[in-house]
Amino acid sequence: MKNKKKLIILSIAIISTILAVALYSMSNLGEKTFDGTTSKVKMGTIQNTIEETGTVYSKRVNTFYSDMSQRVETLNVSVGDKVKKGSIILTYENNYDLEIERANKQIEAITASYNESVKGADFQEISNMKLQINTIENNLSFAKSSFEKLKALYESGAVSQVEYEEAQYDVTALENQLQEAKNNYNLLIRGVSSNVKKQYEAQVEEIMIQIKILEKSIEQSSIKAEFDGVITELNVHQGGMTQAGVVVVEIQDENNLGAYVEVLAEDAEDTVVGMPFVINSKGGNEELKVSRIYPKAQTKVSDLGVEQKRVRIEADLGELEENHGYKIGSEMDVVIVLEEKENVLLVDKDAVYDKSGKQYVTVIENNAETEREVTTGIKDDDNIEITSGLKENEVVLIEY
Repeated sequence: MKNKKKLIILSIAIISTILAVALYSMSNLGEKTFDGTTSKVKMGTIQNTIEETGTVYSKRVNTFYSDMSQRVETLNVSVGDKVKKGSIILTYENNYDLEIERANKQIEAITASYNESVKGADFQEISNMKLQINTIENNLSFAKSSFEKLKALYESGAVSQVEYEEAQYDVTALENQLQEAKNNYNLLIRGVSSNVKKQYEAQVEEIMIQIKILEKSIEQSSIKAEFDGVITELNVHQGGMTQAGVVVVEIQDENNLGAYVEVLAEDAEDTVVGMPFVINSKGGNEELKVSRIYPKAQTKVSDLGVEQKRVRIEADLGELEENHGYKIGSEMDVVIVLEEKENVLLVDKDAVYDKSGKQYVTVIENNAETEREVTTGIKDDDNIEITSGLKENEVVLIEY
């Protein structure tokens, strides 16, 4: 009797357990677990971008080379020194001053000889006027050369309009001085025998040509700063010899800076001037504009030793409202925005997979997995644009 009672109790317990399991299963009949994580389709903004490390550079650089081996007589700067426009950086050893002095003595001798042979003519005054004309011509030639350089820099936005107009005024003033000197010379030589005048003038002009060559050599025997800047490279020391073809000194303008990145050639094909060039600066993200795209790709070796074709793209840091004290050569994170779309359907990029040349997602519908073909647009690091195949708030399975 006791055994029969135990059997009944055991049967009741088993039936209860079965009923409990059945009820639990029925209560969860509407729920199903899926392999992986799910994500909702949403509306949002997406950008197609290029991300690279940018480098700060000076848009105005003067690099001086030596075309021969020369001894540095005087060196006035060190790397890091700030220099003003016109400052003498260094001077090479030379004896041009003595050569010019000797040439002037020769002119004095010719003048004395002329005065002995021609009465009534002040050849000293004539010679001085010729020297004056020669000096003005030299100055005018240098001013025109400087103006042409400044004109190119002005057209590229590297110098101000004030500097450009000052250089233009210098050329005009020297042209007027030269014309006035020539007029005075023509008045002075009236009445002098033409044959005698030509003979002595030819001798003086020959010496003047020598003086002009020597003065040009003096000009080339020193290096002067062509703008306010800082010495960024110096490969000589006082008393040392320069090497032909090697950089002697480099000057860069710290107040005229830009930033550049080198992107893969295929990415550069989608880039145009004016696109957003976003830098992660000391003041946060700040947007510049692409100002220049180099027309030729250069071969670069990546950190992994792989050769790549890359194109340099630049932006002007002068667009920033605040000067953050950037240093030439410093680096920053740069994002170039190739395309931006607002209010488009987005889904986690890991939800999309390729199959037989098409793209699909797995949609969770009525607690069941349904494979659906989709078409996509641009993508970023997290999401991908859906142009057809899905609706907002639909749930998809993320594949890993």
